[in-house]
Amino acid sequence: MKLFLCLLFSFLSGSIPTAYLVTRKVAGLDIRKHGSGNVGATNAFRVVGKKWGSLVFAADFLKGAIPVWVTLAVFPGTPLLPFSVGIAAILGHIFTPFLGFKGGKGVATGSGVLFGAYPALFLCVLAAWGLLFLITRTVSVSSLFALLTLVISSFWLVQDRRATLLFFILFLLITWSHRSNIFRLLKGEELKFSKKK
Repeated sequence: MKLFLCLLFSFLSGSIPTAYLVTRKVAGLDIRKHGSGNVGATNAFRVVGKKWGSLVFAADFLKGAIPVWVTLAVFPGTPLLPFSVGIAAILGHIFTPFLGFKGGKGVATGSGVLFGAYPALFLCVLAAWGLLFLITRTVSVSSLFALLTLVISSFWLVQDRRATLLFFILFLLITWSHRSNIFRLLKGEELKFSKKK
């Protein structure tokens, strides 16, 4: 029962459509009809600016981290179970039932999950993301590269191979959520952040 409640809390936490709520509140806009149309932090930056975009990112990050911390408190020990529970938050973010099961990409929420369960791996992934973003100014490319870094670096930083399998599943899930970005990349139409921003 405790595990079920943790999973339910995690999914519902991830399901809160932060970007939609914030842009609707501060600008009276439906974020799904602006920018890339995605209900996530990156599009919130584009639609309502840095201040509110940062708020959306922080909230989405915590939507992943808090369920992991709660599960760690209920089931102390290995971070593998809390990370598994955290995946429910990512699924909730991508498939939020509050917006017809069409949510964000899962990157910010996934970052929170990783930070809560595996802080050292989070720092490696953050460094990889930052490096690629400086080079490409493209969030989708940076995010996918960071996920690939997660899978590879886990071979050295995590002894439990089940965790590596979960990271690979996460890589596949978020790559799937980025399928529209990948198509735009292939067409040379993917949106970038200018250095002035």
